[in-house]
Amino acid sequence: MSNTEIQYIGVIAAEVNSIEQREIMKGIIHEAQALGKRTIVFSNLYNPYETDESLVLENNIYELMYSPMLSGLVLIAESFTNPSLQLKVREMLAKRQDIPVVIVGIFIPSLAFPNVRFINASDSEDILEITNHLINVHHFSKIDILTGMEGNEASEQRVQGYRRALETHGIPYDERRVHYGDFWFTSGEALAKDYIHKRVELPQALVCANDYMAYGVLDTFLQNGVRVPEDITVTGYEFVHERVFHSPLLSTYQRGRNELGSSAVQILDAAVNDRELPPFYPPKGCWIAGNSCSCGASNPQLNSELETLRVKQMYDRWNVLGTMEQQLTLCGTLDELIEVLSKHHYWVRWVQNMYLCLFENWYDTNSDMPGTLLSCHSVMPWNTQNSPIVCTRFDFSALYLYAPATAVHYYLPLFFENHFFGYFVLEYHSPDTYDDIFRNWMKSISIGLTFLCMKNDIRYLLQCQNLSEQHDSLTGLLNRRGAESALSAALSEHNKPVYAIMIKLCSGQDSHMIQSDLLQRTAEVLRMICGQNGFCGRIDSQVFIYAGFSCDSEENCQIVARKFTAVLLHSSGICNAIGMESLLIETAAVSPEESAGKAISSLQAKLDSDTASFAAKKKNPHAEALFTVRNLIYQMETCDTDSICRQYSFSTGYFRQIYKDFFGISFHQDVIQARICRSIYLLVTTVRSIASIAEECGYEDSNYFLRQFQKLTGLTPGQFRKRI
Repeated sequence: MSNTEIQYIGVIAAEVNSIEQREIMKGIIHEAQALGKRTIVFSNLYNPYETDESLVLENNIYELMYSPMLSGLVLIAESFTNPSLQLKVREMLAKRQDIPVVIVGIFIPSLAFPNVRFINASDSEDILEITNHLINVHHFSKIDILTGMEGNEASEQRVQGYRRALETHGIPYDERRVHYGDFWFTSGEALAKDYIHKRVELPQALVCANDYMAYGVLDTFLQNGVRVPEDITVTGYEFVHERVFHSPLLSTYQRGRNELGSSAVQILDAAVNDRELPPFYPPKGCWIAGNSCSCGASNPQLNSELETLRVKQMYDRWNVLGTMEQQLTLCGTLDELIEVLSKHHYWVRWVQNMYLCLFENWYDTNSDMPGTLLSCHSVMPWNTQNSPIVCTRFDFSALYLYAPATAVHYYLPLFFENHFFGYFVLEYHSPDTYDDIFRNWMKSISIGLTFLCMKNDIRYLLQCQNLSEQHDSLTGLLNRRGAESALSAALSEHNKPVYAIMIKLCSGQDSHMIQSDLLQRTAEVLRMICGQNGFCGRIDSQVFIYAGFSCDSEENCQIVARKFTAVLLHSSGICNAIGMESLLIETAAVSPEESAGKAISSLQAKLDSDTASFAAKKKNPHAEALFTVRNLIYQMETCDTDSICRQYSFSTGYFRQIYKDFFGISFHQDVIQARICRSIYLLVTTVRSIASIAEECGYEDSNYFLRQFQKLTGLTPGQFRKRI
């Protein structure tokens, strides 16, 4: 890969807001920014140890690792505690052996693919340092250790460090001083009670292999009058930033997580750019003094922890006591929901930007698959007037249009039970992450979106009668099953090709209520044109089909497609609602040997390709201006190059050039095409004379209109009207 090419580093984590992952993330982001890389983080929200079926959908977030834009991946392995999720991530990583991967955490044989490098801090060395501190500084010789589960690699490594420290100082290692637990409060509580009830001899000091077990010990000692550190010294490990909630203030040891994150990026950068990998040395941690040993706490350190907690408490109060969730449930449109989020943007700690990224069919609760496009709405109050950014699912560059080159984006899943809406994306410009309370924010958005879907479904029910299983409930047209059945019947009836036209409304529409109206208007146009000639259906949330109509050639099929385009643009309100560029049409001749299902899927694949091209165009810096101009000319508004150039500060030559490059047609020729499109609409829907139609379409000379019409369509207006 070229050193000058923009490189995206993907980070895979679970519940990345937890303190352990946050420390690693800060190192990753800092190093990536120093090297000019872009960091994209994929994380779930809840990460339960036991599988919860209502939360399974959140893990769809990890499918973003398939993006071809990623040049490398960092996996924070220790964050994945659920066995079934571990297996899922392994299966997904197996498909990404085309890029280098660095795994932060203990060695996992099942993840040891050829492209994977493991790095980790040394638990053994860290516990050795803690034990050395107790021996050298406090002169203890009777030291116990409380570690995790027996046989667990991390547990045993910590015991090894403890043992080496003792033996280095000539203190005999005694297995009776090694106590196994489960890395949680309950282990500490149980051991403390054993000491209190003299089932186990009280040592001079106890090394706890993580802070949570140490907290269990301290809390139980406090309740039962055991003095720390006077009667026994207690130390922790990992520094999880919760020690101010326990007494006395825990003396603990912070792992080198920040340095681990930096090393992961350095190794990944070398691998991506085909350089020799730098040597890796497990980073050393540092001692965090407290009052559970006689060292005493550092006031600056304690003040820093308290300040962090005070800030967190403020954000917690806003999120827990505020009424944002209730306001979101009252919203009737997506615009209103975004407005509510905008008013509460300050509830998310120190974030620079936030995007609500929804699939184009997010509101369709019957859809099994997300749409091709995402519509990303910034919810910051200074951005809500901007048009949404339309992009494909795996396109991470879209959100960098208005962001610093080294911003970090956190992609988080938006879902409710078995319905996946899209993603909520947080943008930070410095090495930072969101915190625990942000889950309340995400929960509130999911509930708000679910209420919008329910209101839309209720509207469906109120507007529709009971229909068969082969009909769409909103429009009354055939659904996909019905369309396949009708196409199969047409193919078996005729021993010749059956022609089909497929239409997609490719929008990032702000309100699904408006979208429903537009879909219904589109259906009405289809019914009007279809009549008794062929059949029409709505086979997906925004995709329609018309097939089986009288047609004997691809040329005539194109004429019918032109008719559809003209009528849809001028009678359904598409130009005003979503823009004419959002109307995509494909045609096909289905042979008798081809199955109906395969033919429909093939047409949909063409539309998906068109959709991707549409999304790519949206990223052009002039896209919004050019689409606006084109919509105006197709609505027959008076548009001349001089007024356009004055409005958008273009020179005439530059405007003509970018217009042709963007649309593949000159501005002048597009104006002619827009007039002809309007004339086709009038030919189809009225019985007006050719001269009258020519005049309405801006032609004073009917003969000139005839020549332009024939040049563009291959037929005279009269022939066109007869042909249809």
